[in-house]
Amino acid sequence: MCSKIKNFSVPLIFLGALIVSICMESILPTVLKSHLYAISLVIKELLVFCLPFIIFSLVTNSIIRLGHKALKYIVLIIPIICTSNFINTMLSYFATKSFIASALNFTNIVESGGTLAPAYTINLSPLIPNDIALISGMVMGIFCGIVSNKRTQQFAQCLDLFSRAFFKYFLPIMPFFIIGTAIKLQSDGILASILEQYLPVLVAFTLTAFGMVAIQLLILSKANIRKMGKYIKNIIPALVTAFGSMSSAAAMPLTIKGAEQNVSDAKNADIIIPTSVNIHLVGDCFFIPMVALAVMVSFGLPLPNISGYLVFALHFILAKFAVAAIPGGGVLVMLPIMQQYLGLNSDMLALVTAIYILFDPIITTCNVSGNSVLAIIFDRIVGKHSENA
Repeated sequence: MCSKIKNFSVPLIFLGALIVSICMESILPTVLKSHLYAISLVIKELLVFCLPFIIFSLVTNSIIRLGHKALKYIVLIIPIICTSNFINTMLSYFATKSFIASALNFTNIVESGGTLAPAYTINLSPLIPNDIALISGMVMGIFCGIVSNKRTQQFAQCLDLFSRAFFKYFLPIMPFFIIGTAIKLQSDGILASILEQYLPVLVAFTLTAFGMVAIQLLILSKANIRKMGKYIKNIIPALVTAFGSMSSAAAMPLTIKGAEQNVSDAKNADIIIPTSVNIHLVGDCFFIPMVALAVMVSFGLPLPNISGYLVFALHFILAKFAVAAIPGGGVLVMLPIMQQYLGLNSDMLALVTAIYILFDPIITTCNVSGNSVLAIIFDRIVGKHSENA
């Protein structure tokens, strides 16, 4: 996929675009920044508009290639994702009790003083929701896989050509996407606020969420540091894109590309990444509960007991199926859940939302890294099933 772009050059291009845009923001004229931000928004609108078709194409084509084994793979994927989300959500509770003390005070919300507006905007509403595209792709793939004739194979080839063409032409414009978004964040002072005002929660989140991902990679590589480094190297382009765009959906093409290099069978990456991009969000599972619990402490409320938090966790992972992998999408769906099962009032919910948005680049980076690890886990499980079959 996108073989013309050399693997070693992709991280440099995306990281370079991110660093240059942050360093140059202060000296660029406002008009130019406004146009660059507008270009970034247009690219994002195009991506969000096309995403349901990409999800449908990838999922349908991948399941058709599985043939009669399709239903078995779908039955396997959902429990894996739900189990991962549940474990991470529960770990965030214990990490909060152990690491985040009452000394953490979130009463000072960082206000964005930026006034940068896009020079122009477009509004392209997706024709169908992502979850409908996902379900439709699964159903179509299972049906075509069972039928498995010449027409279904031609249909699969057409879908494959469509998705590959999209990735081929989308990747070269991604640096402009990252530049515009980074300039907006820097102009609003959000990047500086993350480091200056909320370093304690960043430390807590990094130690737990990224620590969990690192442990999983270490286990998957059998403590082979060189192999672990290879895994990480392959997913760096997706991580840089996730940080710059604050969107798992925007990073999906590169997440798939990196995952294909980390698994034994590329089709397993093509199956699991589009399926998990909206519903398997490691960063959200750690960050949202940690911040919600920390805000409760800062407002003088006691932490819920384990049974009360368990009820919240179950509803939390179910609500993941309604999350859109776009900037700020992770927290909005969870506000009613936090209000009902943790007892957060409107002020607390507003505070959680503000902190989440400030940390969204880092959260999204963790989400993408978690999905990349999930692809390796899924590939190992499928491989063992194939051996035992």
